[in-house]
Amino acid sequence: MVDWVAALSGVSTALTIAKDLRALDKSFDEAALKAQVVALMEQLTDVRIQIIDAREEASIRDQEITQLKADLTFRQTKLVDRGAYRYLANPDGNAEGYPICPQCERKGLFLQLVQDRSKGAGGVVYVCPACKSNYGQRLPYAKPLEA
Repeated sequence: MVDWVAALSGVSTALTIAKDLRALDKSFDEAALKAQVVALMEQLTDVRIQIIDAREEASIRDQEITQLKADLTFRQTKLVDRGAYRYLANPDGNAEGYPICPQCERKGLFLQLVQDRSKGAGGVVYVCPACKSNYGQRLPYAKPLEA
């Protein structure tokens, strides 16, 4: 996170140094002048780095906001709540198929649960293909509502 107080303090220090340079008397020592210029350059470099960091942080936040808006739009337009689960909506806006994994939905993944038949016919369970969460043997399948 950018330290705005430090960035503003750096700008203030750089401005003070610049004012001191302007007020230098012609009889002032050349070595002192060079030292003041070096100090000014260091302050301006620090401020520039802090501004670049702030720009990068703002860009990352903008990307996160864009992704969150896209997820929200998807949830509002492509998902339907039915009972304890959310389902993908068919073209008519009705719930259809197996539920969305609640664990993965919190992370922005919208994956339907699938059957795991690896234990044979008596051991069929519903799991998430991504996080492997097990939702047991009975899971409500949403059929489109009859018109």
